[in-house]
Amino acid sequence: MLALAGALLGCDATAPAPSPLARAPSTAPVLGMDWGRAASVEGPANFQETVSPSFQGVHPILRFAGQAMMTDVIGLPGGGFAAVGYAPPDWQPVSWTSADGATWSLHSMGTTEFTFPVALASGSNGTTVAVGRAGNAPVAWTTVDGTAWQRHAVPVLGEGGIAERMMTIVAGPRGYVAGGSVGPELADRHARFWTSADGSAWEPVPDDPVSFANAEVRAITAFEDGFVAVGVVGSMQDRTGSVVWTSPDGVNWTRIDDPAFDGGIAVAVVAAPFGGLVAVGSDLDRREGLAWTSPDGRSWLRPPGEVSRQSRGGYVWMTDVVAIGDAVIGIGDYQGLQRGTGTSWVSRDGTSWERARTAPVQEQAEFYAITPGGPGAIVVGSYGAPDSYLPRVWLTPSR
Repeated sequence: MLALAGALLGCDATAPAPSPLARAPSTAPVLGMDWGRAASVEGPANFQETVSPSFQGVHPILRFAGQAMMTDVIGLPGGGFAAVGYAPPDWQPVSWTSADGATWSLHSMGTTEFTFPVALASGSNGTTVAVGRAGNAPVAWTTVDGTAWQRHAVPVLGEGGIAERMMTIVAGPRGYVAGGSVGPELADRHARFWTSADGSAWEPVPDDPVSFANAEVRAITAFEDGFVAVGVVGSMQDRTGSVVWTSPDGVNWTRIDDPAFDGGIAVAVVAAPFGGLVAVGSDLDRREGLAWTSPDGRSWLRPPGEVSRQSRGGYVWMTDVVAIGDAVIGIGDYQGLQRGTGTSWVSRDGTSWERARTAPVQEQAEFYAITPGGPGAIVVGSYGAPDSYLPRVWLTPSR
């Protein structure tokens, strides 16, 4: 994680054009449209801001201190917020807490190297659970305050040796459901699900060689009396589309290969306030942010492309989606030649999306995850990619 010394910020000429639905700028900041940056996010003590030789010793590169990846964020049952992630160079798990979304403190989740918490869920029992992986094994953590974490081993169906990873978690009426995959890092994946009553003791869902084949679970949401999950199909080097699963209990899953997901990467799904479900992601080449809608989780529609979700000559993609009030807010990034810009979209039907206005605080940012809270919503991500990844938090409406 290295940062080019003296890198300049600037507007990207390849940014997608504003949506034709965009409103005229207003004097008051608008939820999902206007963003401000949290005042303080504590980073780990790493990289000490020293200049070191670059690859092949051609150009010196400045390594910025305090780098870490913030991968998910959630409101704590007792109040305040927690985020999780991992810090180089040893890739140890870390968390952050904040009382108001503006100031964030760093905490250790353990000292094991190559450990990656990636997703959070808070249950009705007052416990917040993080899931991810440590080496080749899935792992979970529990906390009540976001500062002190207890790590829990997660059983696997195989004999070990092949990596199994938890990628997502959701809380339901009977506990927690997590999803992920088993398989080599760059080759074919096979979907996995786990269930837990309390977030500490986990049981793997029995394998389904047909329904779970050639896929990885990326997101799960509670819907009506059950669950809906979305995931990607194909190897990590040759993804071909996405897939949906539905379940009444988190144990028995029905696979749905809807043609609407062909050629798309679905990475997040939410129960919409206007009814049904909305999933978001991108096309295979990240040239367009994509959305899908469904009344029941079984049949899906992919809305037509629109200017607000496209990029002229660059890349654009969605990374997460959340329901707030009468709308859904999707977040993601667009990118020109090198550095990206964090952005968001707001929709009140899942079909038409209005893209946010861009402010300097969004430039060279990557938006990863969003949760309700603060002034309206809180996003975690990083600043400085692709050369450095400094943890950052953004708030909407901007303060």
